[in-house]
Amino acid sequence: MANQTKSISLLLKKKPLELIKPSKHTPSETLSLSTLDNDLFNEVMYATIYVFKANEKNQHDPVPLLRKALSELLVYYYPLSGKLKRRESDRKLQLVFWGEGVPFEVATASLDLSSLNYIENLDDQVALRLVPDIEIDYDRNISYHPLALQVTKFACGGFTIGTALTHAVCDGFGVAQIIHALTELAAGKREPTVKPVWQRERLVGQFDNEPAKVPGGHITSLLATSPYIPTSDMVTETINIRARNIKRLKDSLMRECEYPKEGFTTYEVLSSCIWKARSRALKLNFDGITVLGVAVGIRHVLDPPLPKGFYGNAYIDVYIELTVRELQEASISDIAKHVKKAKKTAYDKGYLEEELKNTERLMRDNAKFEGVSDGLLFLTDWRNIGWFGSMDFGWNEPVNLRPLTEQQTALHIGMILRPSQLDPSMEGGVKVIMTLPRVAMVDFKREMDAMNKLYY
Repeated sequence: MANQTKSISLLLKKKPLELIKPSKHTPSETLSLSTLDNDLFNEVMYATIYVFKANEKNQHDPVPLLRKALSELLVYYYPLSGKLKRRESDRKLQLVFWGEGVPFEVATASLDLSSLNYIENLDDQVALRLVPDIEIDYDRNISYHPLALQVTKFACGGFTIGTALTHAVCDGFGVAQIIHALTELAAGKREPTVKPVWQRERLVGQFDNEPAKVPGGHITSLLATSPYIPTSDMVTETINIRARNIKRLKDSLMRECEYPKEGFTTYEVLSSCIWKARSRALKLNFDGITVLGVAVGIRHVLDPPLPKGFYGNAYIDVYIELTVRELQEASISDIAKHVKKAKKTAYDKGYLEEELKNTERLMRDNAKFEGVSDGLLFLTDWRNIGWFGSMDFGWNEPVNLRPLTEQQTALHIGMILRPSQLDPSMEGGVKVIMTLPRVAMVDFKREMDAMNKLYY
């Protein structure tokens, strides 16, 4: 398990911001987004840092390559060079192409990436210096850039690419598609392998007069609370779980269930363990309800399926609700069965249609969840969204990848990722990024250690 490094001073020297425009003429138009794009929870900037080690055989400067590639990328992904805003009439999002371009920054650091352990354990607030600084007041009716990039060059010859991209324009698959296209063009390809597809109209819900159903609204007064929340003393840590431990855990659960025909996925197993360990660490009250939110991709659910180049939001959330007592008394296999069952509901076309309708209702009524959220956990799986491979444009594949979440939402969001390439012993394993009150993090790590030892 890895503690975050806070003591390192990361001072950057930044060049003036540039606005990179498409290299060729592109359409001037206003584009509407889908119902899923318009979900109020998606109007947030997500940051991702890609870490590239120095390549002794390649002494070129990556900045000109990426600057040129970004300009070429925007010929295909021209909506990203516009600005995003909400209409006053119905609060729906629109991308307005004004030809301003994408903010592009270049920074230099006097440190070597190795001194930061290739940002594996860098404190979130320090790591944010490696991505574009975009502060947006979403409550005001303003327009803003949906995408911004920052390239930071280190003294060792390595560098990072930091992206800030609004979730309202694309989900994790979309982010991966865009960054792959960028690095393909930087490598000299004439065009991206996968061409972008808009088709947001395929995920627009029907209008009706039914009242909105706020997720969690029916149990607001019953939700569990923690004595550690609220607090300003939060800590984010990376927890490594080796492949052999995951296999032992799966094998144990299969024996426990007398070898069912359908096994458990890594996500189903780990989400069950993490949810249970988190609730214990936070000391949630036993009679309160705790909720696990699971994002399920639906690209293949539509008829016909969404095309490969679609880069908008194409997932819906499903929820598992248990009292803390039920969660703690249940076996890991029983919890994993709940997770598996919940995931399957997302594949029902009727469920999807109702979710689209209800999202439209929520926007219409400007309805939001306003209850106590101590016991809510959204655990996302970033391992198989296409972020890995095909990003070598002269410096091999990134040795590390680091997503960052806004501090006010990080407490309720956990991430499961593939490990960095820095530790060969972690091949096939996962790393889990969690944010908790400092006092609860101690117990959470102890719970996760106990889980590892239990299934040895």
